[in-house]
Amino acid sequence: MTQGTQKTRKPTQQRGIRTKDKILEAAERLFSNKGFHKTNTKEIAAEAGVATGSVYAYFKDKKSIFLEIYGAASHTTFLKRACRDVDFSKQSNREIIRGLLQSLAKEHTLSPDFRREVSAMRYTDKDVEAIHRRLHETMRSELVDALDRHRKKLRITDLDAAAFVILCACEEVIHAGMSSTPAIEQDRLIDTLADMIARYVFT
Repeated sequence: MTQGTQKTRKPTQQRGIRTKDKILEAAERLFSNKGFHKTNTKEIAAEAGVATGSVYAYFKDKKSIFLEIYGAASHTTFLKRACRDVDFSKQSNREIIRGLLQSLAKEHTLSPDFRREVSAMRYTDKDVEAIHRRLHETMRSELVDALDRHRKKLRITDLDAAAFVILCACEEVIHAGMSSTPAIEQDRLIDTLADMIARYVFT
């Protein structure tokens, strides 16, 4: 079999897991610094300190690496836990929203440069767009469930549309605040967005 066509494997031993993690970390750095299209698997291997064959042992090609990095950065598990655990009765509306926004910002582990690459590729690569759509739909579903459990406190009636708008706003504000040269610091952006969402959502 040639490289890129051989069957990849899922590591089960610690050594293999560490090697795969090194490849993913190296690839994220290169994709962030050089962009997806200007990076190749040989460079990823060199950055990770492994043989090129080791890259192909775990990944079909550089695109599969890119997709795994993006897919693994999902905040859906976090959002599910946060929405489930929040107590609407013990905090002000603004405190609830601000706490969720701050936690979501902390969970954004991908670099702004990598996310810019994702944003560009969403419109040219159907696989990247499919992951984005899946993650967004899952997060929206979790947010709708959380809102529905506290419907009596809400002024909104279309929970699905509201959840979509809230997530889009959060995504844009958090990414803007994570810029290497933000026009306004992230805490101020989160404070303002929390005020807006609280007034929009709650009675």
